[in-house]
Amino acid sequence: ESWEAASPDLTRNDKSKMGPSGGPITKDNTSVEYYGTIFAALESPHEPGVLWAGSDDGLVHVSRDGGTTWSNVTPPGLPEWTQINGIDAHPFEPGGLYVAGTRYKLDDFRPYLYKTTDYGATWTEISGGIDPAHFTRAIRADPDRRGLLFAGTERGVYVTFDDGASWQSLQLKLPVVPVTDLAVKEKDLVAATQGRGFWILDDLSPLHQLTPEIAAGEEPYLFAPRPAHRLRTGRSRNVENAGKNPPTGVVFHYLLPEAPAADVEISFEIRDPAGETIRTFTRKPAEDAEKDEDEDDGDEGEDLAKLESEKGLNRFVWDLAYAGAEKFPGLVLWNSGLRGPRAVPGTYSARFAVGDWSAEAPFEVLADPRSSPTSEDYEAQFRFHLGVRDKLSEVHREIGRLREVRKQLESLEKRLKDDPEAAGLIETADALDEKMTAIEEALYQTKNRSRQDPLNFPIRLNDKLAGLLDLAGFGDNPPTAQMVAVRDKLVATIDAELAKLAAVWSEDLPAFNAMAREGGVAAVILAAEKSPK
Repeated sequence: ESWEAASPDLTRNDKSKMGPSGGPITKDNTSVEYYGTIFAALESPHEPGVLWAGSDDGLVHVSRDGGTTWSNVTPPGLPEWTQINGIDAHPFEPGGLYVAGTRYKLDDFRPYLYKTTDYGATWTEISGGIDPAHFTRAIRADPDRRGLLFAGTERGVYVTFDDGASWQSLQLKLPVVPVTDLAVKEKDLVAATQGRGFWILDDLSPLHQLTPEIAAGEEPYLFAPRPAHRLRTGRSRNVENAGKNPPTGVVFHYLLPEAPAADVEISFEIRDPAGETIRTFTRKPAEDAEKDEDEDDGDEGEDLAKLESEKGLNRFVWDLAYAGAEKFPGLVLWNSGLRGPRAVPGTYSARFAVGDWSAEAPFEVLADPRSSPTSEDYEAQFRFHLGVRDKLSEVHREIGRLREVRKQLESLEKRLKDDPEAAGLIETADALDEKMTAIEEALYQTKNRSRQDPLNFPIRLNDKLAGLLDLAGFGDNPPTAQMVAVRDKLVATIDAELAKLAAVWSEDLPAFNAMAREGGVAAVILAAEKSPK
């Protein structure tokens, strides 16, 4: 209803007595030398009525009665006229405060950082390790680890793990730039810079867990990942001056004391809540994985992701997707999104192995906070998506087997084309190939050679099913009645064609091989049916 003054005498100067700066001839009334301003203030997150204030003329005050009375608790060692540029409450001590001061306007470029845990009764300077020319602008305490502090200076960011006893640079890829303020938000560190925009250090989890023993260890170390939200994001290409979002999915960090030799096997095994393996990633992508420059990473359903194995800290991201639909060489589709279903919210685990060493870490997949489906909705979407993926994979596996049989038939015909006694066998091979071709052309548009060919040639059953696969993963919703109806109709038609092909494998091909053996010709071998991923 009304405002009340709660800041009497919180600066070095009595404003009623302050006069203009400068000399009697020329007054300096441009405000650049005005002091006596409360420059930083905060309310205690621990106790009601506890307020802190710092002024630009070098004073720190505390009130424990909501501002009715204030006590001057300026650190005794703080040089006079230090600007209190930033303060931050101690996240674990009710009487704790961190102070960042600057004196660069007085040609003093040293860092000034102080801490108290007893409401300012005693203070400790905590600037050790910061470059003496990097004056301090901000200090922030991490709420998830006691003693983890971040300092913003004129030349970048510093970190301490021991509550300020020793600092080290946390510059990484941050430009050398004045850092005017810092914020810790949901385990991310946000830096405001003077002239180079905002920067975010994603995921402070490794810093929360890092110890000298882990850093100096002789074995690899897997950090526990923070929870990952189940998000679906997009991106635009070639956007000038665009920032970069953090990766979508669960982020794993691991330390390697040395870069493993090339023959040492490294793997990440992702397991579902029941302990079943979802994906396995290694240092090498799948042998048949090809990156399509027109598609986003992983959109083709291939295991393109590979593990880094450099000495020191490495990072790996699982995008929460199960394996995509299988492909065969030369596959061209209009509906090219072959991604597998995304993991539903729940508790998962990862097993990281380097040679004979291994470690496991559980992690949470959280629902998109902007969405409100039920667990049944997630499960229905997942099962529908998985079923469509498996049927499409089955189609592509069978086409792959069919083409391998055709290659053998063509090779056999080349070898026997000049043998008059093989005319009957060649005629039977042609008939067999004709029957397979009719089935193949019903399942797949065999005229496709490039991504634009489907504009000229109608898509077939597998392409239609691929379109449904892409829609199945859209949003967080269960399949609609229309999607189920389309699935059932397509699957019924596909199964009819696959049944014809199964008859070819069980009847026509054995009969052909029997005829070939009678003529002393090697049989055509049908590749074994692969198990689904």
